[in-house]
Amino acid sequence: MSVLLVLVGVLFVIAGAVSGSLGHMQRARRLHRRDKEYGLRVEHLRYISGGLGGVAGVVIGGLLAYYLSLNQRVDLITWVGRLSYILIALSVSGHLLTLIHMALHLYREENALAQGIFKESSLSAYRMKSLDLGREENRHYIDFKSKDEEVLDRLVGFFAEPLLNARRDMARIPLYGYLGTVCGILLMAQELGQIDEASETFRVLSSMAEGLALAFKTTLVALLSYLPLRKAVDYMLQRVANIEIAWRRMRESQ
Repeated sequence: MSVLLVLVGVLFVIAGAVSGSLGHMQRARRLHRRDKEYGLRVEHLRYISGGLGGVAGVVIGGLLAYYLSLNQRVDLITWVGRLSYILIALSVSGHLLTLIHMALHLYREENALAQGIFKESSLSAYRMKSLDLGREENRHYIDFKSKDEEVLDRLVGFFAEPLLNARRDMARIPLYGYLGTVCGILLMAQELGQIDEASETFRVLSSMAEGLALAFKTTLVALLSYLPLRKAVDYMLQRVANIEIAWRRMRESQ
């Protein structure tokens, strides 16, 4: 491997790390703006997002550097199949940032409810203020309950909306794997059509094996990435449901 090729590979990795960090930090700013609507803030989210984006960028840059180092003459279909790895890495890192952000919020709320200490930087404190204000503004319980349900839906939506959106969007991850599968099968079909003589059989079988490996590997990577994320979202939604139950009890207990 030449020195020039090594330098190009290092540049790909560095460029990927920087680009990934900047992209995720920009996404963290949007998450901060949403938190500010309720007076919330997740400490060190900027650094978490930068590190997560950097790792994703290193993976993507490393993949590009690796495939270029193979020095193979491959067609467009092969590169489209390899693109599925990049799409999977981008999608997984983005969803991980959302889940980490929500997990930190959930941890804060669960601690506040367990200890009964509602600090200003928690939704439970916002919940208590809304209950006090609702009782002052509505003399009848029916009116109070109706207004409080709207507040409760908005607060629960703070957690549920990003998680439900993530669960919907992460269903694309297996599709990215299927993209590599289709490309791998197409490569196999192309090689089968090139068998003209018995002497070429072994060369074609070797090329077919590469297409078959691409087809299975991309699907496997996509499924292994999707399943843990989906389980994490389902678990966090169950925690949101428990918090909602506790918030409803606040109304009935006062």
